Amino acid sequence: MHYLSFPFLSIGIASLVVGAFISLRGNNPRQTAILSTVISLLCFLLATREVGAVGHGRLFDPWLSWFDADGLDAVPMAFFAALTAIFVTLAPKRDADGNALAGMLIISAATQIAYAGSNLAVLATGWWLTSLPFMLGMFGKYPGQKYANGFLIGSCVALTAAITVLHTTQIDDLSHTSMLAFGLIILAVIMRKGVFPLHGWMVSAFENGPLLPTALLFNGHLGALLIARSETTALPQTAKHALDILGLVALATTLITSVRALVEKKPRRLLAYLCLSQASFILVGLATANAEGITGALVHWLVVSTASAGLICIVRVLEVRLSVIDDPSGHLGLATKAPRLATFFLVCGLALIGLPGTLGYCAEDLLFHGALENHPWVGLCLPVATAFNAINLMRLFSILFLGVLPKHVIDIPDALPRERWPLAACVVFLIFGGLMPSKIIHWREDAAHELETGLGLGEKEHSKH
Repeated sequence: MHYLSFPFLSIGIASLVVGAFISLRGNNPRQTAILSTVISLLCFLLATREVGAVGHGRLFDPWLSWFDADGLDAVPMAFFAALTAIFVTLAPKRDADGNALAGMLIISAATQIAYAGSNLAVLATGWWLTSLPFMLGMFGKYPGQKYANGFLIGSCVALTAAITVLHTTQIDDLSHTSMLAFGLIILAVIMRKGVFPLHGWMVSAFENGPLLPTALLFNGHLGALLIARSETTALPQTAKHALDILGLVALATTLITSVRALVEKKPRRLLAYLCLSQASFILVGLATANAEGITGALVHWLVVSTASAGLICIVRVLEVRLSVIDDPSGHLGLATKAPRLATFFLVCGLALIGLPGTLGYCAEDLLFHGALENHPWVGLCLPVATAFNAINLMRLFSILFLGVLPKHVIDIPDALPRERWPLAACVVFLIFGGLMPSKIIHWREDAAHELETGLGLGEKEHSKH
């Protein structure tokens, strides 16, 4: 086994846990939360750098050997730490009390445990812990809380049952138990990610729940991570067919949610359908079973996380400024008073749907080509869903920022400094990645080739060349 030169993973996760504890007890929870996320971000960046220097290898944490970093999880670990820093910095004062910030840090630490887990048992531990702040009510009570918690617990139970089954049988093409385990894994993914027909709880959580913690949970994309981890194992042939079915279900989710959003008027629900539709592209790409499509999915993972974080944060800060955001009766015309927020919103949204010149375009181009190679009709359906999502994005933008400013809205502040800089970082990443995509694609293509090989298709593809 090869080890990191320093226990970056242990220290990064520990800093989040310690930050959560101090936020609960301290007098200045926001400063504590920001400091702990900055420390964790630095640790995960250094671990990512070492993994990049090694190449295809896995580097274990020298203190806790059940944590490791490799080509698949190193970049998302650093990326998620950066997202956590954005959320805790941008959070309005009413969302930045000790309990709420501690809950977000626990979600972040648990997600990092799942990313860094060297086996499925550790991944499942992180999976369970991400649900803990919601089950403990750290973000207060809200309508539909039991409904959402039920799905979170259900996905945890399904994953735990799958791991239990895997430890009692050998995986081979004739094993019914191994197929049961993989079926439970797919069930856990569908429940956790809000894949059709089990997407209602996620829409409810976006509409009624704490928006920033829900967004942090959503952008962990642990369902995609679980499928990617499963692909690196020697799956039975029947399980590969089940993976194709998951891809079809995810494709149905992209289409159904994009069409369903056309009749929505509430910003939170419209945003939920838009994010769910675009996030389902990740599962579609992973199910293409070729390096190009998988690379597109892994890059799209970063795009969805960045762009949706920007959109969600802007909607939340507008809600704090103006109460009618929840259910507007018409267009609000807020671009007059908040032009910076309008610009940030539009750029993040256009990157999410793949506007040329942004990283989203590069990700979707790879994903579409990968889908066309093995499933031509899938590659044709994805652009249709993207077109609907573009309509939904412009509808949401026009509701919030276009039109005549309501008479009762005298003045609202534009982007504050603590909001401006994190949002600017999101925009710079999305645009810089679109103008110079080779570096970011390089971060993900090695992991994509490993996943392709895990599906048993790598040799077949290389023989064609």
